[in-house]
Amino acid sequence: MINNFKNKTTNFIGIGVFTAVLLCFSCEDTDLVETYEQYVPENVVSLAMPDSVSTVSSGHNKLLFRVFVNSDPKIKKVVITLFDDDLTDNDEKILTTLDINRTVYEPEIYELEAELPEGGNEYFVHIEGLEGRKSIKYDVFGTVLGDEYKESLQARQNSGASAYSDSEAIITWVSNKVPDTDGEVIDNLLIKTELTYISSTDGAIKTIVIDESEDETIIPDFISEGTYTYTTFYKAVVDSPYLFESNSTEGVFPEKI
Repeated sequence: MINNFKNKTTNFIGIGVFTAVLLCFSCEDTDLVETYEQYVPENVVSLAMPDSVSTVSSGHNKLLFRVFVNSDPKIKKVVITLFDDDLTDNDEKILTTLDINRTVYEPEIYELEAELPEGGNEYFVHIEGLEGRKSIKYDVFGTVLGDEYKESLQARQNSGASAYSDSEAIITWVSNKVPDTDGEVIDNLLIKTELTYISSTDGAIKTIVIDESEDETIIPDFISEGTYTYTTFYKAVVDSPYLFESNSTEGVFPEKI
């Protein structure tokens, strides 16, 4: 009798599990079923989506996509597309692609750069394998910088040029150093300033580079009441390899004593 009870209990549990699974897969309109049918075709293992994607402003109207992928040997292509409400799922705008011939099957980072209009946008990144099979899309937001951003940049502030000695002028910059530190800078996106003037020694045009942590610049060969121009260079983000240049600003040297 005990055995009969156990058998009945086991049968009841088995029927319950089977019924639950059947109910799950009988809901043809569920996200689970749609995802399975779309990305796991019959007898095919789908590609995994990118592990992550980051974007970096890499130039004037340029955006760099860093795509982190796993060790899947089936990866053959990385595709960047633009999200657009006016486009259907069957008509996405492809921005750039990268063909991949993997020889080492381990996690890697692939970089793709696209030339784009200024502004922020949403992008899709997916991986393609053999026979054009696609992974699930990775959704990422990126900001492209161009003319408007450049116009917003200001040359580094200073108190102007003044006499330092009988033959030297000095330009005092608004300090970019944190007080009481060993040269730690306040704005780590400010990279350098370039100052151009005509030398009083030989009349040649000279350009000097002023470090972001420099507070004073002494110029020994200036022309009395002559003009100079200076431009400051910035990074949009710390890890960007590209520098954005501010508009040029003009100053006047003092009269020589």
